[in-house]
Amino acid sequence: MSSHTRLDELFARTPYTIRDAIYGSIPLSPAAYATLDTSLFQRLKHLKQVGPVYLVYPGATHTRFSHSVGVYHLVRLALQHLTTLVDIEPEVARATLAAALLHDLGHFPYSHVLDDICIDEQRLSHVQLSVALIESDPEIRDVLQDRWEVAPDLVTDILARRANPRIPRFLYTLIDGPMDMDKLDYLNRDAHHTGVPYGRVEVQRLIDFLAVDKDSDDLVITESGVGTVESVIFAKYLMFRYVYWHHTARIAGAMFNRAVLDCLLALGVTELSVQHPLIQRICLSTDATIETTLRSLLAEADLAPPPSLELLARVEGRRLYKRAFSIPCADAPDLDQRYRDALVKRDKEAELAARLNQFLGPTAQPVKDYDVLVDVPPAAKFAADVRGIALENEYDGHRTVSWEDAPRASYLTAATVSAMEQSIRSILYLCDTQRADGAALQEALRKQRNML
Repeated sequence: MSSHTRLDELFARTPYTIRDAIYGSIPLSPAAYATLDTSLFQRLKHLKQVGPVYLVYPGATHTRFSHSVGVYHLVRLALQHLTTLVDIEPEVARATLAAALLHDLGHFPYSHVLDDICIDEQRLSHVQLSVALIESDPEIRDVLQDRWEVAPDLVTDILARRANPRIPRFLYTLIDGPMDMDKLDYLNRDAHHTGVPYGRVEVQRLIDFLAVDKDSDDLVITESGVGTVESVIFAKYLMFRYVYWHHTARIAGAMFNRAVLDCLLALGVTELSVQHPLIQRICLSTDATIETTLRSLLAEADLAPPPSLELLARVEGRRLYKRAFSIPCADAPDLDQRYRDALVKRDKEAELAARLNQFLGPTAQPVKDYDVLVDVPPAAKFAADVRGIALENEYDGHRTVSWEDAPRASYLTAATVSAMEQSIRSILYLCDTQRADGAALQEALRKQRNML
């Protein structure tokens, strides 16, 4: 059977469809349909796509399951377009589709909040866990080999971005890159479910402008697509400013992370690795079961739960801390850098609590070391580092140039986009205002600002 015939089968009509809130009816290959019924994939139904954001936007309870199906759909559309431009080995094309569907297989509970815990420059990576699960889970491996007819190593190489001579460079960035299908789906999906108008982007239009640079084998954008790319960058900026980094969502995330961090420390875990058995059990729990998992691990080790574990129940009940004040990260780059380490930040919280106890005096209600929290947003989340612009006019020689060297250069240079991101990054100083003396505690914390 020729390679073209096998590719035609990949995009042929199928008896399986799934109804999606964003794209309508999504056709599923028999292999994709079988993947949805695996135990690990079904777990994704119990992970909210944007974690604590539902505390601000009640409609944002959509899941990693629907997002994964959406990414599969967009990669399928992109492959249909790209296979008219370049040759792709059929098994590699199928592996790319499988990788799109499985890219979040190992995602953690509560969206990306757990990813933000950093100890000694180590962070947990849900991508690494996805790869580990594909490599080790018999059910997933059987589906890949028997239904997708692909070597599991091809799928994990794509997700882990491991060099493989069979995989063209542009296929890696189709799933994880500046203008990947993952990004296009979550912007549209999150905007739809939060009810905001500014995250929606023209997905099909951007796919139509995708090209492959023949010299570098990179995924690039044709010159006509620059405006569509700009709309994606603006959409990310607005979604981060008003949705993902909304102060209420960040407060909930800070409370969640402090509770999990204290449990990890109580269990003696200081090295963050998804291969660690205890950490893997935590990461493979769901939004609804993570507290139960933590309590079970502590009980198995005959350890008392840390007092801060109460913060998980408080987040679920929306009994959240409040801001005392915030500092733009640009005004305190040293604090921004130092407080990315969870242990350094925890020490600062304990220092602030001790200082507040002294300030309020011995007759005041004692300030616990987790009554005061510091939250620092993660590093940059969006950039304009598109691999290149494919010039379309004959007088330009049909060559590929950098984003900044296009004849009609975009205003959204790397420096401009970096400034946009920096403008919405701030360090939040939080406290428990639901205490009897909550207002006094908040005011006392504000008075510490000049002593940081």
